[in-house]
Amino acid sequence: MLDDKVMDLLAKILENQTETNSQLIELTSRVRKIETQAENDLGYKIKALYDAREIQNEKNDTIICALERIETKIEILQMETAHVRKIK
Repeated sequence: MLDDKVMDLLAKILENQTETNSQLIELTSRVRKIETQAENDLGYKIKALYDAREIQNEKNDTIICALERIETKIEILQMETAHVRKIK
């Protein structure tokens, strides 16, 4: 009688352990799927950020060149204005 109870208890423990192991395998599979999806999303977002940074750098370079040209023109106009003031 005691042996039967011990065997039943061991059978239940084994059943629970098997079920837990099955759930762990399923959970591991889901985690891997989520991990892969996160890596893909992150890769896409990093590429988008890099592309946006490159575009912004190009725009900044264009603006800097335009400002340098404007600065040069202003300096020339200041010299011409100073020259005209001396003449008057």
